[in-house]
Amino acid sequence: MCIRDRSTGNLPTASMGCTLLGMLLGAVLLIQVPGSVGGCVDGGNGGCSPPIGAKWDRWDMAGSTYTYCFTDCVMDWLINNTAPLNLPKFGGVVGVDHYWTKQGMPCVDGHPREFAMQDELTLRWKSHFPTLRFLQYRILSAVPYDMVVQDKILADHDAVIRWRHLPGSVHQPGNSSVCYNYISACFNDPHRINDPAHHCSFQIRAAAYNWSNPSLAKWYIDSVIAPTLVHADGIWLDGIGPDNGAYMCSGVCCGYGASNSPLVQTEIDAHCDAQFEATTAVQKFVISRQGWEAQACFDYLSGTELPNADDDAASCGGKLEKWSAFGADHSNYNFVVAYGCRTGGRQSYNDTTVEATVAAFLLIRGQHWLFSIGPSDSKGGLAPATARVLLSDYGRPKGLMSKVVGKTSLYQRVFEKATVVLDCADFSSSFIEHDHA
Repeated sequence: MCIRDRSTGNLPTASMGCTLLGMLLGAVLLIQVPGSVGGCVDGGNGGCSPPIGAKWDRWDMAGSTYTYCFTDCVMDWLINNTAPLNLPKFGGVVGVDHYWTKQGMPCVDGHPREFAMQDELTLRWKSHFPTLRFLQYRILSAVPYDMVVQDKILADHDAVIRWRHLPGSVHQPGNSSVCYNYISACFNDPHRINDPAHHCSFQIRAAAYNWSNPSLAKWYIDSVIAPTLVHADGIWLDGIGPDNGAYMCSGVCCGYGASNSPLVQTEIDAHCDAQFEATTAVQKFVISRQGWEAQACFDYLSGTELPNADDDAASCGGKLEKWSAFGADHSNYNFVVAYGCRTGGRQSYNDTTVEATVAAFLLIRGQHWLFSIGPSDSKGGLAPATARVLLSDYGRPKGLMSKVVGKTSLYQRVFEKATVVLDCADFSSSFIEHDHA
């Protein structure tokens, strides 16, 4: 299910609690009770702004889609079918989850390789589709999917949060060991990342970056973020909430706070402020170098908000007029993803209604808008007719949407290569190609 906030992953069904000095702190329900926890599960969007550079200024549908590779992905289908079906080349924006690259598994010489595997996938996909924009997975927790993170944890005593005192009291010393996520199934299940068959030289578990360490943000940008701009085009920056983050170590989520984490409330507040500042710096760094950050900086518009096949004529027309005005003023947004969410997918359309939904998108879109896509089936495939619609190119618009004179439900927009028309009476579309003879 798509979730429009920036918390991460799926809630585990139960938890065991972090351990200190071999003691179990107690099982808790992983439900955040309002007012019970003062923390932060992401870094906010303080550094977001519109994208920079010509590579983001695409108006063709082939370059105006967004998809996310997690449990399924359309990329292999596109690679295998573009030439046989004589399809236009894909050039959209793709976010790639750490699960898609197997979290750097298996280890090589005992070392996980997540960052290298994301680079290898970037290069492979761009060899087929050179204008594709690839957003690599990164996370605000210190998860050692890659030796860059593991080496930092081992070399820098102040890189991650440690048990410097007992829960709830700065006056009772702890043992200064690193706080790790001993809760989430992704680390505990012996058939997942810590499967012995992966031949890793250490157990992989999330720790919490010590953002209050003033030198950490620069290291994080230089060592974790900057490499995503070498072969790829930026990041999909995950938060620290349930699943693979270290929320229990920073006391910011799901039943963990000042009374049962390594931080008291003043430390949690300082940690959250510092995490916000670090994330802001990350976003500014990436965008200023013509990259992008997907989680916080996209403006996600759900399918139900936008014109769709379930609307009656009046609702459809009202939505077209509202969102056309919205899209005409770039100060309303940074970078829109329409008909989907942070994990892509299809919202309020299917293979039967995709053509009319794309027409609606083209009528209302502004500069820096993407159409969210996902596969037609459970195997990552696309219906060929759907693929042709999603890879079409009608050029740039020559003006804004207008209502067809004398027609109460008919809207149109003139593009360089065609006039796109949508009839809200039955949510049907036509693409009237221009004669350039």
